[in-house]
Amino acid sequence: MARFSILLQAQLFYTFMLTAIHGVSSSQQIITSPQEACTSQDAPNQHAQQHPTFVSGNLNGTTLIVPISLKTARQVIPKEYGINEKAYKAILPSFPDGMYPMMAQIVHDHDVQLPVYNASLADFSRASLEFPFVDIFNDGHSSFRWASTFMISATNPLAIAGAEGYGVSVHPSTFDPACDAYAALPHGGSYARAQSGRRFMSVQAKPSWSHVPYGLDFLRNVTNQPVFANARLCDYFLRFFNTTLSSSATPVVADVSVGLEPFAQPRSWHGVHGWRMATAFLEPVMPEECRPMG
Repeated sequence: MARFSILLQAQLFYTFMLTAIHGVSSSQQIITSPQEACTSQDAPNQHAQQHPTFVSGNLNGTTLIVPISLKTARQVIPKEYGINEKAYKAILPSFPDGMYPMMAQIVHDHDVQLPVYNASLADFSRASLEFPFVDIFNDGHSSFRWASTFMISATNPLAIAGAEGYGVSVHPSTFDPACDAYAALPHGGSYARAQSGRRFMSVQAKPSWSHVPYGLDFLRNVTNQPVFANARLCDYFLRFFNTTLSSSATPVVADVSVGLEPFAQPRSWHGVHGWRMATAFLEPVMPEECRPMG
């Protein structure tokens, strides 16, 4: 199955490259969606040429840590995988006993490039509930992030196909705002929404400098754990927190409402904390087999 998935991803990538190289005649080959491209306020990708063989871009948005009970986490995370409770308690000793740090986010991928093929991909947004500190090898120390379902901009079929190549279930969605990570509200607040039929996610956030329960070190750890849907293929996606993009990172408190897998019914959480920020990212062109961490 792993080999079949890798071959499928290779085919998707080959199609991506053929479209890029033969679809237009400009000096940089741009893959656009059928609709008119968005104009985003996000900063341009400044690190692509330093890493020409990687997919790179800027990721902007709101990432939240939502405490849920370990019992609930155990119900939704596939039973064959362990949960590294000791790992997140070591980083966050004050995290409540019997609770688990689920991640909820709405983010915007901007100025995505692959310089070695002189190609770029149109912007898109995505929303998800993700589950870090998952021990797929049951070795007690390897932490991965389980993310089996995404909402992705319906206007970007290549982004959707790329995610599906990792075994992710994708719901083509509309986002508000359509071309940015979030829209402004009074007093420094922001909102972002995703909708796909009965499925939805809504985040409304405001700055919270007086109470920051999850520092950037914790967010860096969580967001840089390898991502998987089926434990055969992993996305070794890296976010960088040490560039000028991250200098305006803002701690937030937020309300989150979702109607999205793995939960069978809509849920809401109020007063959860996280960060609104942009980071540079790198991503391997091809998926890799998940491997234990040394």
